[in-house]
Amino acid sequence: MPEGERSLGGFVVFEGYDGAGKSSLINGVREMLADKDIRAVGRKTEPELVDISRVLEREDLRHQGNVEVLLRIALEIERESIITRSRLNNEITVCDRGVISLISWFDYLGVSREPCERLLQGLMEYHSNALTVVCAADFDTCWKRISSRGEQSRKEKLGKDVNSKYFAMYEANVLRYAETAADVVFVDTVGLDLAESTSQVVQALRSRGMSRS
Repeated sequence: MPEGERSLGGFVVFEGYDGAGKSSLINGVREMLADKDIRAVGRKTEPELVDISRVLEREDLRHQGNVEVLLRIALEIERESIITRSRLNNEITVCDRGVISLISWFDYLGVSREPCERLLQGLMEYHSNALTVVCAADFDTCWKRISSRGEQSRKEKLGKDVNSKYFAMYEANVLRYAETAADVVFVDTVGLDLAESTSQVVQALRSRGMSRS
């Protein structure tokens, strides 16, 4: 390695519809790899991202669709710089959601991607360096988990019928992404218990040299 250069740590993005088990799986991986330096970069926990996230979730604001997707792109671009810094200082950086979720918002809101294609392409290229772990769960399971929560997002509060349509849009984007992305792993978060699904992710990390026993 040239003098002054630093190697980047592993980069893992957890995707899946609301209620698919992303947070549980991330926590499971961190517990199973407690000896590793793992940082989770969340939209609602990073100081640089909190304000944008709050604006997006405010009940008293209803942005036009094109404004909302621009805010969501801005959030991801800002998070990109946080991820890069994290990869310089941590063995593994994990993210709850990535470009699949971002692209799906265009479909949810009925907004054309074309005016933002250049920005989206840049984000897609950045995330191509990540291992994408898709938490595969059916809609009924997701909705059952969503309904049991004490607090729901603005999207979740739109109800079962709307979310069922969003789920179908999201799943279509997952499949399209998997056809072109280099590194995608699907984990059955319904048929497998947490220990089994966590072990599957850890094995995927180890097979890619991100975590050695």
